[in-house]
Amino acid sequence: MAIKDIQTFIDKHGLVETEDSEVDKPIWRKPGFDGVRSLLDMEKELSRFLRERRDALNLNREQVGMMIGIHQEIYARHERADAKLRVTRLLHLAELLEFSPFEAIYAAAPHFLGETQEEAAVKNKLVKRILDLPPATAQNLLMLVEELSPDDPGDAPSRAAKKGRDD
Repeated sequence: MAIKDIQTFIDKHGLVETEDSEVDKPIWRKPGFDGVRSLLDMEKELSRFLRERRDALNLNREQVGMMIGIHQEIYARHERADAKLRVTRLLHLAELLEFSPFEAIYAAAPHFLGETQEEAAVKNKLVKRILDLPPATAQNLLMLVEELSPDDPGDAPSRAAKKGRDD
């Protein structure tokens, strides 16, 4: 069932009405560190990130285009932010250019990782480290973090059951 009062949802989630050159109607967005970043600005940052990743692997646009099945000029449009990048293509590029989709998100919209630039940078660094951990270490870290984290109301039954087993 859909929410009856959308304004309550908007207020609860800290969304602000804004205009964007990419959309012909008002949209609601969550402000970042310096207000609301335009969709085009996020696309440009993502494009810059892709270019840097491709350059770091010493690949040219023609080679990347060939590997993802598009003409080099179409791929070049992605690197210039002249063409929208579908999520599935971004995931394909992540496979080929050896990056985590989280890195791309951080490049385009770091406010998803924290309330301040410093907090977002720390969490981005932490995510990178976690992704590189061996599976057993990741499992141990998860158990440690779950012990240190405040109780999540949705997780209470499983924690209570675990606590009962440990006693």
